[in-house]
Amino acid sequence: MEITLSVPFGYEQSEEIRKLLEDFRDMLNFCIERALKDNITSYARLRKHIYREWKSRWGYSTHFCHSACLIATSMLKSWRKLKRKGIAKGEKPLAKKLFMRLDPQLYKFYGDKIRISVRHRKFLFINLKYGEYQKRFIEAWKEGKLKTGEITINEGKIVVPFKKDVDLSSPCDWIAIDINESNVTAVSSNPHILRIESSLRTIHTTYFNITRRIQRLKKFKPKTAERLLKKYSGREKRKAKDECHKIARKIVNFAKQHHTGIIMEDLKGIRRRISHNKNLNRRLHSWNFTRLQFCVEYKAKLNGLPVIHVEPKGTSSLCPICGGKLAPNGYRLSKCNGCGYENDRDIIACLNMLRMWGVPLPPKAAHETPAEAERIVIKS
Repeated sequence: MEITLSVPFGYEQSEEIRKLLEDFRDMLNFCIERALKDNITSYARLRKHIYREWKSRWGYSTHFCHSACLIATSMLKSWRKLKRKGIAKGEKPLAKKLFMRLDPQLYKFYGDKIRISVRHRKFLFINLKYGEYQKRFIEAWKEGKLKTGEITINEGKIVVPFKKDVDLSSPCDWIAIDINESNVTAVSSNPHILRIESSLRTIHTTYFNITRRIQRLKKFKPKTAERLLKKYSGREKRKAKDECHKIARKIVNFAKQHHTGIIMEDLKGIRRRISHNKNLNRRLHSWNFTRLQFCVEYKAKLNGLPVIHVEPKGTSSLCPICGGKLAPNGYRLSKCNGCGYENDRDIIACLNMLRMWGVPLPPKAAHETPAEAERIVIKS
């Protein structure tokens, strides 16, 4: 199986690059406008329909038109889907940010620089800035272990996707992962239980309080408040991102040690289903489940471990033994009114995920308590 890992690079900015980015944004909005006006949903039809006018307007290499049409049809598809649900913003999608996506026909990667084919026999060279992290990928690419895909360029960085062929062989066992605000719990059928205490909730609460104090200052010192908001917002994002990588590394190392595949809940669209009080909404909307799942998935696949997603409905509210309804039974405990099974609610969620994927439950699952389970607790 081929997996892709996108790696960001800095680059030396110039007026030529900015002009190209601005033109590409205009191309995108032009493609969106024509597609809406003539009711075109197909990428091939849109490209054929606008090509002559596009060429007379800009005159860049043909593949710029291909990229603009691909992105425009993708944006329109997402916008139409949101419109049907009644949650689309604006009368039509609009490209506002400066970015462009280039396929391998438009650029050549040299490791320390990129050459973009702008027009026939006219090239734009961009010098890359990179550190030790990016250097590892460049060296692997030079050795022929990695290939590159479509790059994305914006005002501040160039994202280069590196592709690698990995063997996702059948694992000896599976481990289910339940991601919560303040911890991550993993359970395998052996049984092994891994619980990682996360500081993500603390990070977001701390910076929420800092941000609230800065916002009070905005009325009297707006420029200072704007500068401080930008500073602390960036710091919060970096700390949360670093924490997600640390947690993911521990989970994948644990899975690699026990030769297990990974099962996670498919949490796509969960934020739209959240409806609680104001404080809980704020907490749940700052929950980093998407980034954490992404980090776990790409690290696992790089190590040859398969990752699958299961339906999250009922994982924390149904008994893994008899399928009955669970009721709260003290702090973090749930008990089945039917068979009397009792366990930690996070462990129950993991057991339900294992059951849904057809993995045999641990032999003691029917009667063991949290105190008796073999577990490893790690503070991130």
